[in-house]
Amino acid sequence: MGLVRRWSTALETRAEQLGNRGQAERERHESVDVVFDMVDRDGDVGGGIIAGALAYRFFIWLLPLALVAVAGLGYAADAESKSPEEAADSLGVGGLISSSISSAANSSNRWYALLVGIPVLLWATRSLLRALIAAHRLVWGDVRSAAPKATPLATLRFLGLLLALLAVSGLASAVRAWSGGAGVLSTLLIALPSAGVWLLVSLRLPHRGSSWTALIPGALLFGLGTELFHAVTAYIIAPYAINKQGTYGALGLAAALLVGLFLLCRLMVSAAVLNATLWERRSGQDRPTLDVG
Repeated sequence: MGLVRRWSTALETRAEQLGNRGQAERERHESVDVVFDMVDRDGDVGGGIIAGALAYRFFIWLLPLALVAVAGLGYAADAESKSPEEAADSLGVGGLISSSISSAANSSNRWYALLVGIPVLLWATRSLLRALIAAHRLVWGDVRSAAPKATPLATLRFLGLLLALLAVSGLASAVRAWSGGAGVLSTLLIALPSAGVWLLVSLRLPHRGSSWTALIPGALLFGLGTELFHAVTAYIIAPYAINKQGTYGALGLAAALLVGLFLLCRLMVSAAVLNATLWERRSGQDRPTLDVG
């Protein structure tokens, strides 16, 4: 017990020293002060909890999207006289979901998947958009009356932007499958279109009337983070999950997917936190107290 107590005291002393050093560096360097402000804002709004809620919404959104993709992949394979597996490869669908979609596309009930999948996909997209609007309201401290609404037109626009993000990722996967060296290059360049698409998404989310240029830092963070996320998923998570599929089965694939979605949503929240923090510092605005009720 004495040894444990000494270790505990030593850790507390070390933590206090690091905290004092961080505060000293915060006063000398503006960049360190920005990081502290971001951490404070993220902790106040519960960034991890928000990311978890968004990851759940994204997971639900993927279900009707998979239904529509299954039907579309089957019809595309029939039109080109290819197997669903070959159609999936030509569209750049790979990794964790390629084999599942390809096998399901052989079903004769593809019309039913479209009939059910499209309306449910629109509903899930609207639900996801509302969740993102609520999350950005919390991060930015935006009032409810000024927040954008999840109208049918906004839902369709948001769905198009999400599909554009998936298309960018699919293009990188297709290039990587075609050539290893080009695949590495495409993974590095994926940050630019991803940042552009997320900038367009951010413009449709609450940002307290700031200009579009104030949203660029978060878009760049999202683009760079997506680049890293895509590389880790393509070269580490996806191969490992596929190799372990016989051991863990569908639960292992679902767990890998949920972890990936949480990391992606954590990146979205961090991008909003960065934009809000930098805008308030540059404009001299005070951080409002948002009544979440």
